[in-house]
Amino acid sequence: MGLGDRHQKKDVEAALKRAEGAGLKVMRKKNGHTWGYVICCPCNLSVRVDCTPKSAGNEAREIDRFTRRHLNHA
Repeated sequence: MGLGDRHQKKDVEAALKRAEGAGLKVMRKKNGHTWGYVICCPCNLSVRVDCTPKSAGNEAREIDRFTRRHLNHA
């Protein structure tokens, strides 16, 4: 992720950095309410990241859950 690709919610941004650190791909693709995606390249599954989630904590937990499930794939 580049500097301009940071998420505005610090909890979500931290979860995105953890996902990148685990070897997953974070793709910024703004479209409506979507901020982007976290992608596991080997199995081609992804999780959507909202621009303005109802709960930044829940959004961060969902990203972390996806990251844990795909740790051995990256």
